[in-house]
Amino acid sequence: MPLPPRLLKGARREYSIDRLVSMTPMDETMPGERRLLGLVLPPWQRREVWSVDQKCRFVEGLFLGLGSGYYVTNGLEWNRDGTVAPMAGWLLDGQQRISALRDFIGGALTVFDDVTFASLSKVEAVRFMREPFPCFELEYTNDEDALKELYNRLNFGGTPHTPEQLAL
Repeated sequence: MPLPPRLLKGARREYSIDRLVSMTPMDETMPGERRLLGLVLPPWQRREVWSVDQKCRFVEGLFLGLGSGYYVTNGLEWNRDGTVAPMAGWLLDGQQRISALRDFIGGALTVFDDVTFASLSKVEAVRFMREPFPCFELEYTNDEDALKELYNRLNFGGTPHTPEQLAL
């Protein structure tokens, strides 16, 4: 049996956190889409589920040099009339991490017990905003079933650790 074709077809883009914050919001292409910073979430994607502790640990991990992973978007595409094509730019993976960044930068999250974004020095804030947060941008597709399959594979393949499995 031949191997199936790759689901992640596109290009890895080397972006930083400040790009996410400064992005121009995408236009709505379908009813039920939601916004997260300048990105658009598909109508069928789950809501934010990370707890405050999970968001804090992610942001703290960035300060500790643990990296951000990458987020995945559908490619950008425009119709002939200049409007955004359906499903273009959809965020397929990364919602929880990006919402943690939004909350920290927006002042709704405190890390390391007493550190807020507003309390950072100018140098620390610039360093944080320049932290790498790469994106895998897919080749644009308007095949919603293919996007759902990719979303499910990216988000529902792992097995959560039990409390007994934590390294204590």
